[in-house]
Amino acid sequence: MSDRSGEAPDPAYHGSDPVSPRAHEDPADSPMPTAANLHQYGDYSVQAYHYAVHLNGDYVQTLPIDSHDPEYQASEDGRFIEPREPNRLPDAAKILEAHGVVVLCAPAGNGRRTAAVRLLRCAAVQREAELFDLEPEWAKPTTHCLPVRSATGYVLDLTDLPDEPPARFGQDLVRHGAALHGRGSFLVVLATPGDWQGSWAEATGDVTVRLESPSARRLVEAELDAHGHADRVTWLADEKLSPIWEADPSAGEACRLAGLLGAIEGREQLKEAVDRFGDWHTTVEKLLNKRGAVNGGPSLLSTRVTVWAGALLDGGRRGSVVRASDDLLALLGQVRGPADVLTDATSSGRLEAAEIERVGDRVHHDRSRQGLPAAILRHLWDEFPTQHDLLMRWAVGVAANRSVPEDDARLASEALLHLAVRRHDRAVLDALATGLTGPRRILAVEALTKAATDAELGRYVRNRLLNWAESNTAEKVDLVVDVCGGPWGLEQPGLALTRLGKAAGGKDFGAQKLVDAFQELARHAPGLVSKTVVQWLRKHGAEADGKAHRQALGSFLALVSSDTGTDLVLTAARDATSREHFVHAWQTGLSTNDAVDAVLDQLTRWQERFEHDADQRDTVITLLAEVFAPPRLRLRLDRLLVADEAVVRPFWRDILGHAVHHYNVVRKASEA
Repeated sequence: MSDRSGEAPDPAYHGSDPVSPRAHEDPADSPMPTAANLHQYGDYSVQAYHYAVHLNGDYVQTLPIDSHDPEYQASEDGRFIEPREPNRLPDAAKILEAHGVVVLCAPAGNGRRTAAVRLLRCAAVQREAELFDLEPEWAKPTTHCLPVRSATGYVLDLTDLPDEPPARFGQDLVRHGAALHGRGSFLVVLATPGDWQGSWAEATGDVTVRLESPSARRLVEAELDAHGHADRVTWLADEKLSPIWEADPSAGEACRLAGLLGAIEGREQLKEAVDRFGDWHTTVEKLLNKRGAVNGGPSLLSTRVTVWAGALLDGGRRGSVVRASDDLLALLGQVRGPADVLTDATSSGRLEAAEIERVGDRVHHDRSRQGLPAAILRHLWDEFPTQHDLLMRWAVGVAANRSVPEDDARLASEALLHLAVRRHDRAVLDALATGLTGPRRILAVEALTKAATDAELGRYVRNRLLNWAESNTAEKVDLVVDVCGGPWGLEQPGLALTRLGKAAGGKDFGAQKLVDAFQELARHAPGLVSKTVVQWLRKHGAEADGKAHRQALGSFLALVSSDTGTDLVLTAARDATSREHFVHAWQTGLSTNDAVDAVLDQLTRWQERFEHDADQRDTVITLLAEVFAPPRLRLRLDRLLVADEAVVRPFWRDILGHAVHHYNVVRKASEA
């Protein structure tokens, strides 16, 4: 049993909206499609899955749960392990059958999702139901966007709620369950005790079950057997594992232990696996509690900060580690004037006391203890919880410090990302996003790109990107554009488009960064991008003003300002309806003061590209003639029509002539 979240297009969403594929890898590593498997979907063309790419409003995406899903596999007969409390899951099954909804309230990582899939499969066995994860994108939790299909099972993970739900949300959830029940469908909600409380949660009391993890030992046995290591089940009786069975860790930790036991070469490495499972706790404690200031050696504090700096920058340059340790001493209020530095232990002595090895100009913690640096940082966060703010300022400051070489700074940002993922620590991710700016923004982009596909933190990161896209902070908006125009955007173009569209409302019209991001998505998912922008213009292009209107207009200008986007628009303009939306968008831009320059710059590039293009010149002239047909817009042609020395450009002269003719034809037709 384990927990995870992922993302996919919505096969159940209402309406004829843009489409996007989902390909299955190992969902435990990444639920997203990659370059290796996207070919099966072609150009993001129509497959089995559809979902809307929205600019505003609440909506939900559905992610198929099938035999590729690790929790689906873990829920199979013969492998599934019941929770420790034997009556809880049967109670949940009765509630689900009676009400159509059940809330499994338990900490993340205790096997909630595997239990949810098991419940849905048992409830739906007679109905041949499809199963889906729900991933909503909403301002506040609501049930109005949750799908209601017949013979369908849904899992809705409400861990890490961004805001407290409305007071009626609990009641609405119970009513939604009743509506599902009437159609032979079911919903399992996943929640944590810390989130699922308050007056709104009290309304779900009759459908809420507190769930415990299964027995750790039984789960490890099942996982070893499932992964072809049945011969290692006898190892579980070894006394080295006895403390673990006494502690009876959570399902997530039990699965991690099974993975460690399956990865070692033989039983002689069992102690190492147990030490790794215990995060090298004994080793770390010894490192941090050496007797200090003996025979000119470093003080206890100096040794500790060197241990921590070495963990943050493991594999980095010796000078970077020393600088990072001095930075932490300074943050802790230790005076570090020249005399203090020169009378302290030498850098070599500090590194030796911290048991950090030198390899050329690089330094490492004991490389024979795999995962030790990450374990040291987790120990630091676990043992000193009141100092998290200071520690984050220090660690992010090391990565942001331009005097630290970028490759060393990347080591720090990656170490913090791993810390955030393992601890499910959102604050660390936020600190990376806001603390790494300017030339070091690339490190934040890399960290968020990786985190956006993480099974535990991915949903939180994607929600943060959505919120930042509509923020008034230029740095955050730029960060969203960089992430969405990069590898994550290419893996999840539908989600990236939603965020890019919102970000367009906070960027100058025609901003090059936005143009580049739309161009990247257009290259990899042209059909989706084209249909999405047309959809936005159809829904919001006719509005007089407003946030969504500006976002739609900004997205169109960003798309059409690159050669790739231009080709998409010209192809889509063959359809009369799409053509009408494009023409109106150009006209709106020419009538919007802060968009005029961007539109004219874009049209100038079109002139340079198409005025001598024998194949497309006439098509472009005919299209732009419709744009400039209204007499009130022809004044905008002045800047385009006349070149230096009052020479009239033939390209725009022809467009003006066609525009006048088009206007007269339309007027006569309307008068007839």
